[in-house]
Amino acid sequence: MNDEAYREMLNNWWNSLTNEQKKSAPITHNSIDFRFLFNSTKTLYHEVRRYLKEDISKIDEELKILGVLLNKKAYKKRLNNWWDSLTDVQKKSVPTTRNSVDLRHLFNDARLNYNSIRHYYLWEDINKIEEELKQLGTLLNDDDKVIETLMCDFISDCESNPDQLWDVELTTRVYNRKLIAEGRDHYFEQYGLISAAYLANKFNCKPYRCSKPVMLELRKQLNQLLLKYEVSLPYRKIKDSSHAIGSDMNHRRIFLKWKNGLTDEEKLELPMFGKVIDKIALSHLVSIERLQTIGPLLAFEFKRFSSEVLILKGTDYKTFKERKDLRKEKALGKEESPRSAFYKLRHKKLVSIEDFSSEKGWYEDVRHVFAVASLKASSKSGIANYYIGYTHYCDFLETKEVFSDSSFKECFDSWSLRDFKEFLGEKIGEKTLSTAHANTILSSLRITLNRLKTFRNISFNYLPTDGFEVIRETLAYKPYTLNERKQIHEMLEREMTRVKKKLEPYKKLDRKNVNLDDSKIQARIIFEDDCNCIPPYWNSEDRNRNYTKGQRKLCSFAATRRLSLAELLEEWGVLTRRVLTGDIGVYVLKMAQVLGMNLSPILELDIDDYQEHHPLTNKPCLTYWKERSTGEKMIHLDLFHAELQWLTMSQQKFVETVFDEVIQLTSEARKYMPDDISNRLFVTFQKAPKALAEMDMSKLYSDLVEKYQLKDNDGEPLLLRTTRFRPTLVSELVDAGISIREIQYLLGHTSIYTTMKYLDQLEFDRVIKEKAKKAIEDIYSSTIQVSDHDSSKKQQRRYDENLIIMKTPLGGCKNIFDPPEFIKKSSLYVKGKPCSQYNKCLSCEYVMLTKIHLPELFAMQRDYLGSLESGAVVNTPYYAVVLENISLLDDILNPETSEFDEDTLMEAKENSLFIETTILDSWSC
Repeated sequence: MNDEAYREMLNNWWNSLTNEQKKSAPITHNSIDFRFLFNSTKTLYHEVRRYLKEDISKIDEELKILGVLLNKKAYKKRLNNWWDSLTDVQKKSVPTTRNSVDLRHLFNDARLNYNSIRHYYLWEDINKIEEELKQLGTLLNDDDKVIETLMCDFISDCESNPDQLWDVELTTRVYNRKLIAEGRDHYFEQYGLISAAYLANKFNCKPYRCSKPVMLELRKQLNQLLLKYEVSLPYRKIKDSSHAIGSDMNHRRIFLKWKNGLTDEEKLELPMFGKVIDKIALSHLVSIERLQTIGPLLAFEFKRFSSEVLILKGTDYKTFKERKDLRKEKALGKEESPRSAFYKLRHKKLVSIEDFSSEKGWYEDVRHVFAVASLKASSKSGIANYYIGYTHYCDFLETKEVFSDSSFKECFDSWSLRDFKEFLGEKIGEKTLSTAHANTILSSLRITLNRLKTFRNISFNYLPTDGFEVIRETLAYKPYTLNERKQIHEMLEREMTRVKKKLEPYKKLDRKNVNLDDSKIQARIIFEDDCNCIPPYWNSEDRNRNYTKGQRKLCSFAATRRLSLAELLEEWGVLTRRVLTGDIGVYVLKMAQVLGMNLSPILELDIDDYQEHHPLTNKPCLTYWKERSTGEKMIHLDLFHAELQWLTMSQQKFVETVFDEVIQLTSEARKYMPDDISNRLFVTFQKAPKALAEMDMSKLYSDLVEKYQLKDNDGEPLLLRTTRFRPTLVSELVDAGISIREIQYLLGHTSIYTTMKYLDQLEFDRVIKEKAKKAIEDIYSSTIQVSDHDSSKKQQRRYDENLIIMKTPLGGCKNIFDPPEFIKKSSLYVKGKPCSQYNKCLSCEYVMLTKIHLPELFAMQRDYLGSLESGAVVNTPYYAVVLENISLLDDILNPETSEFDEDTLMEAKENSLFIETTILDSWSC
């Protein structure tokens, strides 16, 4: 094919297209691409284009008119018009990529590749724009000469205005940086502790550029200025002052800048604590936590400034030791105090009557005996208890009208301990003495009398007596009142709502309605665009190995702008590994409230302790460990049906929700959990991964009471404890009419008597106590007792067919001959015969029988056997059912075939003597 043929083919194809089709024609490198026309020819496509150069140029010009292709002038015009239309604020918000302006949004409609447009057509214009953006601070400076000039200008400004030096931040990472070959000491002696991150932020560049040779020489000059004005100190003098020199120096700089800016009037207003300024005055400079362990450099300046303020205030303050020494000096020459005299007598020999003092002062013999008895005590408080006991015993002797100069024989007798107890009892009644304190005083006399019994040449004995019963008014196990329950319910609902917000999926930023100049907004954009919404952790040990470039970029951005990465992620609604006690603890409180479990077993729960279907009962259940009981226990959920204020769903649904939400909330944290706690349900991650402990919960109690201002009925701060949820739950259930048996299963008590004792010990109000008492009595009054003298009436009793009840420990049937419709429709039902499904649980291999069921099973066996012996059931339709049940019961209760040991069966049989299980006194209708 010749050139004309090629030209004809191209022109025919082009002329056949409409304008809309021409706009969609294939384009390559800003030119028409028509290789598809010549796929069948042997001539190479680029050779064809060379033949048709003039025709292609005409087509390209036409495409430029149609706006499909842009020429260089058009590109420039579009770019410059856009840039000139922006304000400085808008220019600061233009998109950037890799420290370069990103203009691809301007050329989305161009058929030419953006990189080609940028490099072949707009390189010079873009360079000018980027220079302007560097001046605006949007792009980082990457020209070492510019950075060097900025550094020189800054040093000149500091020389003319030294106050600017106090704003130069010092590095806090002295031991973690990469030092030059000469070593750390030489490096910091030359270049000081100036923070490279601070300089990079100031000069809008990367930190590594501030460590280049030219910049290091300039940093030497800046360091000399810092040393000259004592903003910093020579490294050789401070390098061994502490393990955190950088932080200490930085805090010292901040403190001195604040101090230098104070007027004398402001210094006089500073609060003092002893000889030093109260640290609360510095809390706006350094956090209170940091002030608890301030470094030596800051401590020196703080102490020196405190002395200046003391002199300025004219305060003559003395320390405790100085005051104590002064009191000792004043005490010289004064009469000896009674307590000092008591202490001296401790070292005076007393083993017989002859050792008593000849001087008869204020009950001198009594004091001597108490003093010698106090030798058993080693602590100051223990010795003080004997002295206090001595003073009270002297008051007692005065009431007995025993003279103060009496000998020990008149002060002690066999009734001393009992009479003294009566004397102390009166003081307790007058509320001038607590029961616990009275017991301590009485104990000191008892030991003193025992010592008196050991003296030579004396025959002494006394009548013993017990101490006072300590009755401590505590709320630790008292149910919450209705008003308190309402406050707790509202508090927990609000806390649960707050925590559940953290489980909501992350919502991306609406960039049209935000201030793009805000550093927090910029950080969020980096998080979305560069991190793919995957959170990094600044203090992660392996971040350099595992982090993406975007994550490292976000960490650096947050650090250079003094932003807390953890707080930012939480503010944005990102689920991270940071799990606080307040987030997890609220679920613990709800578990205690709804299930009545104690704190320890809740905290010990594992993530697999909840089973939706137990293999035996097919019921939802929760397995837990009870240390003080039999070890592993199980709560079967949804045993009761009651409308309670704080239970808006079933127990099973609630527990399932708690497990799902806690596992979701801690999903990120669990990636960092050690093996020993990785399976625990309630875990936290603040500074390090850990399992939630009782100490953490104690802090949470007080925080919640203070946050929500929870008050008891007396208007005092509420005593919030998980121990109070258990009796509160029982109180609610009893009030709702739930049976004692169901409460027993819920509390996990092996015996119902334990439950009764528990109910009796709880401080229920009068209404609940009456309901509890009635519920307990109903256990024993639910059967019909027939006396012997009424046996004549036995045959006359008749029952309506609709009231026939066949009852077993596992269920009851209103009428086994008239089952529900769904049973009648079953293939197993035979019309006219007893229901074949009655009591099938006993024959099921999944049935769960415990020691609790045995007494009722024995009672059922006894009643069935009795009915056979009397012959009353033989001629009735019930006969087959009775025989079937007797056979099942024999397998369960026979010691040879039973799974229970013989002693257990014997005990259950004895307990069954007073139980009636069904109506078997008349089988006729």
